[in-house]
Amino acid sequence: MPDVLYIVQRGNVEPWLTDFRDAAKAVGLDFAVLDDEADLERKFAGVSVVVDQGGHGTKTMIDAGAAAGVRLWQVLGTGLDHTEVEHIHSRGIPLANTPGQFSAIALAEHALYFILALAKRSREAERNCHAGVMYAPVSDELSGQALGIVGLGASGGELARRAGVLGMRIQAVDIAQVPGERLVELGVETFADLDGLDDLMRTSDYVSLHLPLNAQTRHIIDARRLGLLKSSAYLLNVARGRLVDEDALVEALSRRAFAGAGIDVFGQEPLSPDNPLLHLDNVVVTPHTAGVTRGTSRRRSQVCVENAKRVLAGEAPRFEVAPA
Repeated sequence: MPDVLYIVQRGNVEPWLTDFRDAAKAVGLDFAVLDDEADLERKFAGVSVVVDQGGHGTKTMIDAGAAAGVRLWQVLGTGLDHTEVEHIHSRGIPLANTPGQFSAIALAEHALYFILALAKRSREAERNCHAGVMYAPVSDELSGQALGIVGLGASGGELARRAGVLGMRIQAVDIAQVPGERLVELGVETFADLDGLDDLMRTSDYVSLHLPLNAQTRHIIDARRLGLLKSSAYLLNVARGRLVDEDALVEALSRRAFAGAGIDVFGQEPLSPDNPLLHLDNVVVTPHTAGVTRGTSRRRSQVCVENAKRVLAGEAPRFEVAPA
């Protein structure tokens, strides 16, 4: 009976499962796949490690894992806002995730894609091509534009590197202090804690969100802060949908209080077809795919397999999430 049980996330199975299978096969790690809740006692029997894709495992699954003596609940993903963190810890199961460093490149590239798409007015340009309209629209250049990065962790830092190459001026705020040498390395001109967020909103041409979602950051971008943006500014979100008050965002975009937005994550997923963000011409949207790259999938899978091997060998896992 396999020591490792993999829980798929319905509607989002690949490339995650294939890449985990490949990483497991490369080191001789045997595992089984759980894709439903049928006969959980039998499915979890003998399991030492659960790999929970996306962290959507139910309390019933967690209870079955605890009864079976599971020694690690490994989330294949970064955010834990979908995960029953307290319940996992209450059942005495160590919890680990795959932190932002493993999806940082993907998120940074996606934020940069939004910046370019908005600056070059890609939606309008494509419509004009189809309509036979040439030489319009007039677009913007990025050199000299101020990019405000909210959260200078792994993905925020990778965005700073890339945007700086294009001549953008980088300013940032974060919950945690960032060493001065890292700010120099990333080309950050000004840095502050979250008390400086209002100033960043006022002075940036593009604001990109890279914070985790928690009680402190939920709706950190609300109607008041959206009102601080310049009329020519753009907001980008590749982090978590509920960092932004979505009703306030729709209202501000509808009356063009600021220029537009690039949105990959939403308050409610999957999206309803009548979500206004899908129908505004000053918004570029993608379906929570910023981190869905083969590179992210492979890196996360390798960490999960490594942690499974460590636990099975009696060692502590990497990236363990401490109880609150």
